[in-house]
Amino acid sequence: MIAAILLAFWSHWRRNRLQLATLITGIALATALWTGVQAINAEARASMTSAASASRIVGLPRLEPVEGETLTWKDFVALRRAGVLVSPIIRGDYRLQSGEHLRLTGIDPLSAPSDLWPGGDFMGSAGAADSVFVPANTAPESDLVADPSVPNGQAVADIQIAQRLLGRTDLDALLLLSPQPLGAPDPLGVTPHLAYVLPAETAVPAALTDSFRLNLSAFGALCFIVGLFIVRGTVGLAIAQRRQSIRTLRTLGAPAGLLRALMLAEIAIIATLSGLLGVLLGYGLASWLMPGVSVTLDGIYGASVGTHIALRPVWWLGGLAMAVLGTLLSAAGPMLAASDRAVLNEKPRSFGYWWPAAGLALFAAAAGLVIWGHGLLAAFAAIAALLLGGAATMPATIRALLRAARPLATGPLGEWMLAETETQIPRMSLAMTALMMALAANIGVSTMVGSFRESFAEFIDQRLAAEIYVATPGGAGDIRAELSPDERLLPLRSLKSVVAGQPAEINGVINDPTYREWSLLEAVDDPWSTLSGDGAIISEQLSYRAALSIGDVIALPDGPATVSGIIADYGNPLGKVYVSHQRLDRIAPGLPTPRHAIRTSDPASLRARMIAAGIPAERIAMQADMKATSMRIFERTFAVTAALNGLTLAVAGFAVLTSLLAAADARLPRLTPLWAMGIERRQLARLELLRVALTAAATALLALPLGILLSWLLLAIVNVEAFGWRLPFRADPAHWLLLIGVGIAASVLSALWPAHRLARISSRALSEVLSRDG
Repeated sequence: MIAAILLAFWSHWRRNRLQLATLITGIALATALWTGVQAINAEARASMTSAASASRIVGLPRLEPVEGETLTWKDFVALRRAGVLVSPIIRGDYRLQSGEHLRLTGIDPLSAPSDLWPGGDFMGSAGAADSVFVPANTAPESDLVADPSVPNGQAVADIQIAQRLLGRTDLDALLLLSPQPLGAPDPLGVTPHLAYVLPAETAVPAALTDSFRLNLSAFGALCFIVGLFIVRGTVGLAIAQRRQSIRTLRTLGAPAGLLRALMLAEIAIIATLSGLLGVLLGYGLASWLMPGVSVTLDGIYGASVGTHIALRPVWWLGGLAMAVLGTLLSAAGPMLAASDRAVLNEKPRSFGYWWPAAGLALFAAAAGLVIWGHGLLAAFAAIAALLLGGAATMPATIRALLRAARPLATGPLGEWMLAETETQIPRMSLAMTALMMALAANIGVSTMVGSFRESFAEFIDQRLAAEIYVATPGGAGDIRAELSPDERLLPLRSLKSVVAGQPAEINGVINDPTYREWSLLEAVDDPWSTLSGDGAIISEQLSYRAALSIGDVIALPDGPATVSGIIADYGNPLGKVYVSHQRLDRIAPGLPTPRHAIRTSDPASLRARMIAAGIPAERIAMQADMKATSMRIFERTFAVTAALNGLTLAVAGFAVLTSLLAAADARLPRLTPLWAMGIERRQLARLELLRVALTAAATALLALPLGILLSWLLLAIVNVEAFGWRLPFRADPAHWLLLIGVGIAASVLSALWPAHRLARISSRALSEVLSRDG
């Protein structure tokens, strides 16, 4: 009996190959988008884990030579003989034979903490004495040992090997180990030409990238759900076409439980094979998007991530499991219902009042999460409730719009088309829900990116107000000699510290009109003048994370300071504090000034004068070049978002196509009476295109308010929770209309094939449909 039932099931797919191809494609696309995103996340997570070892060195106190001095092996030997536990390190740029550049760190494995060495075991490392440890994805070369614990972009070697490769004999720093022996002398008493460098308190990249990876996961989930709409519609059609077969099998004595189990097994097998195809497609998608993700994590979060995708079971097994479970969940309802019925009603189910009521409840839940929720999970839950609420209320809302438009219909054919469009809402609801979600996501995310782009451009104009920026490792004396009286020199100095329990950067500014041109989010009257006293201006990130506002007092290393202004600082994971140049001198006496900004009315002439005076051209950066580079990085950063947006809309368009193809045969009995009354087949095809365009237009109009609300949630809630700053909402009606037009066009394009088939159908086929239904 089982073999006969399976043969009957397979005969359906053999007769409906296009339907089977649609089902496989839907599952594969949904799995590919989800798997691709998870592969990217897995790679980023692995890179962050391996990067933790690289940040270990930054977290150790050390001794470095003061400006103009050199650190040598004699200093290391002198301190060790005096009883001070130190370990030498050296760092520099190392170029491989392939041309790839790595940041090489030389470590003395005998005196350094064991966790600084790859694998944590120098004695057990084969060839450790004469090898360079590189990331696992580095091209193999002689004397290179690939090690998964080495972060991307880094390399580790014995310090003497590193000195030889870098062509140096000096050292960069001596790490101060803890605990020091009792009675150990002050290191500066032994080596007075060295200075203490305290460990830098920096934001943990793994924690910062959690928000970005959660954003990608949300996109992947949305793409997966949109793909499952295709599966749900295709399976529903297959069940409708199998009704006679199922009724016959039940009449012959096949138990309902056996039919149910075999149908689930059948769809599970199809889902597994389609999921494997989706995993392969997801790997290709992740490999295509990974370079853009790497730019994002490096540019905004300061986290180095490679551009290669490793085959990790966590994502490909997870993607396969999602394919099978998601397909079973979306298909189980109609399958179980079909196996329990002997005769099935072909009339589409009515949505009644339950769905609109559920949608309103979801809207209320979204509002509650916005008002009382906290954290990124609550923010994404609010977004999910908003989108699901829109999906639940969409059919009833479109029906109401169509009924309101009936008085505008001209002639019997126009009235019929509106009425027919309304009756087809249940059949088209899944595809149009996918389209609505895709359009809302596109509108919301594009508005967020557009708002960020405009705000970032204004931010860059403020922060790069000076016309020239010059690196000044040896001081600014050689620059001052080239300045004319009307040109101003602005020192750029900062110190990493901890402020209000948060990692921050303390910046010293001089009294110059440039800073007074910066716009502040909140401030007292004349905030920059307060810096000459105990005032301080903080960034929005620090204000949000430490719950600081105007008038609050913060503790700086030299004493308290009063917050007199809050300034936007986009793209920076660290909080910032601005104090006067003099106060920074009190906080960190002798702090070097690595760069200077110059205000000039003739930057090209000044650049030429500085180069003629012997200042290397590579140390001079022009404002226009820096702005162009910053905006180019910005665009590359959000390339992955644009790609996912486009893919989501493409999948939604495919969902519309599958829905129309699925309903094509079922539409013929409703169209043949019009043909019999004298309406040509081409005109019927045009009416079908118009019906689809009308439904898509109504769906797009509903997607617009959803997308605007989504963009507000992204800007005001998600962005604040993830990054600590809130972007202003910047409406872009022209772009919204463009996206709505693209959505409608995608739907009409999807309807062209079914309409073409209708226009070319033979009169004999229509006559057979008419006689059969008559």
